[in-house]
Amino acid sequence: MTAARIKEIALARGATAAGIAPAADLAEFRRFDTAITIIPDGLLYLKRDPLVRKSIKKWYAGARSVLVCAFRYWTPDMSHAAVLKAAGDPAEFLKRTGRKPNQPQLLAKPGAKISRYALCRDYHDAVKEKLTAILADIRAENHAADGKIFCDTSPVMEKELARLAGIGFRGKNTLLLSRTMGSYVFLGGIALNLSLQADEPSEDSCGGCDQCVKACPTRALKDGRLEAGRCLAYWTTQSKNTIPKEAEERNPGWAYGCDICQEACPQNKAPGRVAPGFDPIV
Repeated sequence: MTAARIKEIALARGATAAGIAPAADLAEFRRFDTAITIIPDGLLYLKRDPLVRKSIKKWYAGARSVLVCAFRYWTPDMSHAAVLKAAGDPAEFLKRTGRKPNQPQLLAKPGAKISRYALCRDYHDAVKEKLTAILADIRAENHAADGKIFCDTSPVMEKELARLAGIGFRGKNTLLLSRTMGSYVFLGGIALNLSLQADEPSEDSCGGCDQCVKACPTRALKDGRLEAGRCLAYWTTQSKNTIPKEAEERNPGWAYGCDICQEACPQNKAPGRVAPGFDPIV
């Protein structure tokens, strides 16, 4: 079974982009290992057995290659304001869709905003369903094939694997960025026991653009790194503590997540389709 055929299956099952990365040690792990020494309390789970992230083989011993998929969930023609209005009361919407805001007092403020990624079905479930279907199709064509699915919650360095698979590069806002899809994408993949031809890794970069860095109201971005303790998305979705007064004062209305650095990115004006199954819930 070829890499081309596996990517073809992934695209047919709803991936916007797909690529193959090698199942090998990740040099990027050094940066992760340094970063977790200064993470805030809400991210301490990242310190649990961190060496697993060094190679996907430590997570799935049978891995020989990694299929990485990106699912685009937002395009420039979509109106954030219109979707928020259609969603109704922000607190009720989050409750209805199974999400728990960590700063409920922000939801009571006029014009409370929800990040675009949370205005559709929980992507963990939706992406895993698509990946499960992809793996089933691969097994149907190759009975010796097997694999293990990941999407956000597994100790896998998804953004680096996506870069190695040629899907995009790490932007200065630390998100995976694509010249054709922008950064409004969900990532997931399958560690496979198949030896496949890997794609060429992306060596692209933001160059001299630093619009996201300038736009961040809490100055959470610097030198290609995110200081999570300053990030509005961290405070509104992950931290169990009350948001610091300075961060709340600088917050222009975000009650669950934050899209400011993505809104500022020129690449998010790129045209393209929304992956099937990720239409906003309204």
